[in-house]
Amino acid sequence: MPSTERPGAPRERTGLAWQRSALGFVTLGGVVLSVAAHREAPGLLAVSAALAIVAVAVWRQGRRAYESTEVQPQRQAVAFVAISTALAALAAAVLVLVHL
Repeated sequence: MPSTERPGAPRERTGLAWQRSALGFVTLGGVVLSVAAHREAPGLLAVSAALAIVAVAVWRQGRRAYESTEVQPQRQAVAFVAISTALAALAAAVLVLVHL
């Protein structure tokens, strides 16, 4: 049975998934920036900037995935996102514990 899916749909879904991840990182960066402003915690500015940089890198990966001719395994990019997420969680936990 032939597929009824458009030819570019898997590529488009992959690109959109990367863009959603980038949006999540930039949103988290904004929340951290807000907390830094309200609690006068300049250490959180570096965390917010790092999250913004990660968001840009993830967004660029999404653009590359979308512009590619076919969906490819992206092991390095997935590892980058996983490590970035773990480091963001660790940094947030340390900063919360330090300020308690």
